[in-house]
Amino acid sequence: MMKKLIILAAFLPFLIVSCGGASNDSATDGANKDSLALSFDDMNEISLVNEGLNLSLMLPEVASSTGNSIDPRIDHEEGDYLWYLTIGPRFELIIEDYGKEKDKTLNEKKRLAELEKIFDYEYIVDEPKLIMYQRTLHEGQGGKKSFHCYGEVMIDGYNYVLRSGEEGELRPIIEDMVKTIRSAKPIQGA
Repeated sequence: MMKKLIILAAFLPFLIVSCGGASNDSATDGANKDSLALSFDDMNEISLVNEGLNLSLMLPEVASSTGNSIDPRIDHEEGDYLWYLTIGPRFELIIEDYGKEKDKTLNEKKRLAELEKIFDYEYIVDEPKLIMYQRTLHEGQGGKKSFHCYGEVMIDGYNYVLRSGEEGELRPIIEDMVKTIRSAKPIQGA
């Protein structure tokens, strides 16, 4: 009897762990939200003041195949309202100056709703100033799923949209872009 009790006590922690886990989707939803939390580990802050924006952002550290760090590149033509922030071949965040226009994220959601005859959308992040979504063609139309993000930030009374490209990207890259958008803030005293 004592031997059975000792064996049961030895396996009890395994039974508790294996039976206690949640099997519903809320466990995976929590994991998705955690991956988009405001943790800026493995990210570096950059300033866009030299590019004409009173803005700082946290950007992911990207390494080349040789292990060397890849520096971000910012392409902007003087007087233009677009900035292209790229790191390596896949991360390209587009920044657009919308001046005093507001509610750009809400307008983007309305635009996407007009495209629902072509695409299915699943919102992963759905906040008033930031969305991240998965886009796929309707079933049977082929194509692959892609991930996208779109957010807005007010800097010195002007509204800037930070977004992924129209083609979208892989989910981990878009998640890094979401973190970058969430980190956007004006530079004090600039």
